[in-house]
Amino acid sequence: MSHRQHGIALITAMLVTTLAAIAAAAVLVSANNGIRRASTLIDGERAWWYAQGLESWTRRILAHDLEKNGAVDSLDEDWAQPLDYLPVEQGAVRGQIIDLTGRFNLNNLASTQAVKYQKQLLLLFQNIKDLDPAAAQPLAVAIIDWIDTNQIPGGAGGAEDPDYQSLPLPYRAANQPMASPTELLAIKGMTPEIYRRIAPFVCTLPLVGGKTATKINVNTASAEVLMSLSATVDRDKIGNFITKRLKEPAKTVQELQQPSPNDTLPADVTPDMVDVRSQYFLMTAEALIGSGRAALYSVIQRAASGAPQVIARSLDTE
Repeated sequence: MSHRQHGIALITAMLVTTLAAIAAAAVLVSANNGIRRASTLIDGERAWWYAQGLESWTRRILAHDLEKNGAVDSLDEDWAQPLDYLPVEQGAVRGQIIDLTGRFNLNNLASTQAVKYQKQLLLLFQNIKDLDPAAAQPLAVAIIDWIDTNQIPGGAGGAEDPDYQSLPLPYRAANQPMASPTELLAIKGMTPEIYRRIAPFVCTLPLVGGKTATKINVNTASAEVLMSLSATVDRDKIGNFITKRLKEPAKTVQELQQPSPNDTLPADVTPDMVDVRSQYFLMTAEALIGSGRAALYSVIQRAASGAPQVIARSLDTE
């Protein structure tokens, strides 16, 4: 064999060896990627089951609380304590239970006493920190228009189908009760920044019998929500009550309106607006297992009797 042929054979052998090494490396990388994908899928599935387990645990906690403290719901009870970090196999879970009865129900605007709750919504917006008071009135009107069944704008800032259908991506006003607070993002004048400020104080619960407004639990509501109950609510008295209720929650609404220097709620806050018991709760759960993550948001209804029931779920937000 000539020196030239020997050199060609050597180069060929080196090329074949290199290609084989590249192919082997590609197979190895592909196998590793497949293993990682399978592992991630398995971890994600396990995380999801842990999140669902937290939902079942939440229902049991709420059922036990109803048996133990059925007459009153307050923030000193077991259900109100957040689960910051609970170690589980190859990960951890966390979550909390929020009393939605302590928030303003936007769907009350569709009740038989809509005018009363329109005023309350406006007061709520005026009491939310860092929310421009000038934006409160038009936003409140636009929200009312979104929920009411007519096509007549309610005034300055109001919006019905023609306003939304003229947008680059047109849509129509719902003209019915909201299914989620995130619907606010579709309403005229709403921005993500404003929504973030409003969201902790509002909810979208079904009306009682489809027409009657839901009540607010004074033992769990924020100062902003309590201040929205009446234009004559005293901020200092509300602050004192919020501090006191952590150890001594109100047993009845009437005790907050008894004639005394410490009256918390004025007389125009009627019994159909407030309560000391809760029926709707939001569970937020997050499970972190290996490389998997699952989040679950569940709205749970706890009636006066029977097991608590999940009436809505979301994997993204409340």
